[in-house]
Amino acid sequence: MTEFWKESPLMAGKLAEVEAILIRALTDPSYPLQGQTKELVLSGGKMLRPAFVILGSQFGPPRKAKAAARKIPHIAAALELLHTATLVHDDVLDNAEFRRGIPALHTKFGTVNAILAGDWLFSRSFRLVAEWADQKSARILARFVGQVCSAEINQDMGKFSFSVSRRGYLRTIAGKTAALFSLALHVGAYEAGCDPILTQTLRRAGYDIGMAFQIIDDILDYESDRATLKKPVGNDLREGLCTLPLTFAMERDPSLRPLLAKAGKAGMTDDLVESVVRRVAESGALGKAKDVALGFTARARKEISDLPDGPAKREFTRLCDQLLARTY
Repeated sequence: MTEFWKESPLMAGKLAEVEAILIRALTDPSYPLQGQTKELVLSGGKMLRPAFVILGSQFGPPRKAKAAARKIPHIAAALELLHTATLVHDDVLDNAEFRRGIPALHTKFGTVNAILAGDWLFSRSFRLVAEWADQKSARILARFVGQVCSAEINQDMGKFSFSVSRRGYLRTIAGKTAALFSLALHVGAYEAGCDPILTQTLRRAGYDIGMAFQIIDDILDYESDRATLKKPVGNDLREGLCTLPLTFAMERDPSLRPLLAKAGKAGMTDDLVESVVRRVAESGALGKAKDVALGFTARARKEISDLPDGPAKREFTRLCDQLLARTY
C-alpha cells in the first residue's frame, strides 16, 4: 500500500486487512505466474476501489455492522482483483511497457501469458464474490465487466485517429473508471444494508469522483514527470489515445489533428510527443480540462453533502479533496 492513506489510519488498517485477503487469494503454487501476479497486485496502487467499498459500507445501519464487517473486506479484495485484471489486459492492448513502476506482465512473459494472467485474476475475483457477496451484487459486477469490454473496444477502434470528441471521451471514461468507482460504493452500501436512496446517492458521488479522477489522471500525463507517474509522460499520445487535454488543444490549434493522424503509430517519435505535450500546455487546454474535473468534483461534493453526518461522511469529503489535489 502507498503513503496515500497516511492521513487516514483507520482506513489504512482496514485496507491492510484487504491486503491480507489478497495475499491469500493470490497464493496458488499451481499457478505458474503466482509471484509476478502477486507483485503487480501489491505493487503500490492506491487501492481506491476497495476503499470505496469499505467507505460505502460505513453508511450502513449499526444493526448490520457485524455481518458487514465479515464480508466487506472480501468483496473489497474482489474489486481490487477485478481492477488489476483490467489493467493487465489494458497493458496488452496498449503495448505499455510499465505498470506501477515495474515491467508489464506481457513484456516479460508474452501476450498470451499476460492475457491468461488477467483471466486468472478475474477468476479469483469472481470466486470471492461468489463466496461473500449477494447474488444481486454478483450480477452487477458481471454487468460491469461487459461494460468495460465495450468501452475498451470503442477506445481501441479509435486509436491514432485523434478524432474523439469531448462527448466521446467522457462516454469512454464513464464506462471504465467512473463505472468502477460508482460500483464499489454501490456494492459496499448495498451489502451493508443501506436504504436504496442512500445507496443511489453514494453511487452518483462515486461516478462523479471517478470522472474527475480520470480527467486529472489524463492531465497529469501532460504535466507531471516519469518519476512521479511511474510511466513516461505523454504515454497516452504514444498509445494513440485522444484524451480531454488533447481534444481541447486541437480545438484551439487545429493543425495538431492532421499532424498526429499523419504520424500514426509508426511516426509517434519522442520528439513529436515532446512537441505535442508542449503545445498542449501552451494552448491552455490543461486549464480547461481542470475546469471540467472541477465541475464533476463540485457535483460529487453536492452528493456527499446530502449524506448523513458522521465519520464516514468526513472521510469521504477528505478523500474527494485529496483526489482532486493529487500529483500522481
